[in-house]
Amino acid sequence: MDEPHDRLAAARRNAGFENATDAARAFGWNENTYRSHENGERGLRLQIAERYAKAFGTSAAWLLTGEGEAEAVREEPKNVVRLVGRIGAGAVIDADFEQEPAEGFAEIEIPYPVPKGAVAFEIVGDSMWPRYDPGDIVICWKVAQTRSEADGWEAAVRLTDGRRYLKTIRRVAKDRFDLVSHNASPILNVQIEWACKVFGNIRAGEWTLLERSTRRAR
Repeated sequence: MDEPHDRLAAARRNAGFENATDAARAFGWNENTYRSHENGERGLRLQIAERYAKAFGTSAAWLLTGEGEAEAVREEPKNVVRLVGRIGAGAVIDADFEQEPAEGFAEIEIPYPVPKGAVAFEIVGDSMWPRYDPGDIVICWKVAQTRSEADGWEAAVRLTDGRRYLKTIRRVAKDRFDLVSHNASPILNVQIEWACKVFGNIRAGEWTLLERSTRRAR
């Protein structure tokens, strides 16, 4: 692995993402841009390398130069997942994953282990009550490879206009979907950019935001 793009691909695989598309969709990155970094068409600048390093659990130095370890090692706590944003259950979350907070992606400790590569969203709004409450966490890990695959999923979903929701997806026409809530009117006839299936949820108060000193070295 002599080149940064080779190390980027290795870091993505080590983080549990089978291909570039899965990783880009999970973090909301532009797929073409990320793929061009991974295949070497575009070089890695420090700021971009730091973003990818934080997402994949490595260091920008290793991505850029090969120095250090490919994966940072941490001790307890063990059941840790990346908290990559908020998801609307009634409330509209209009955000772009690429607008990463200055402090980087947060990490939370949860009561049980999750698949490698899983990500977490914090719920805002109450349209999915009583299944979910505001402040609950949903764990997502399987990204739909095609939009039709997401039909029937309860998922974190991003629309083509950038809004994010936690909804049940119902296909109504080619590339058109209804987003169904438990106790609110459905959002009808929308187009989906990506969907990530819910693996599980953690109630508010049962997850802990980790202090920076306990997070994995980036």
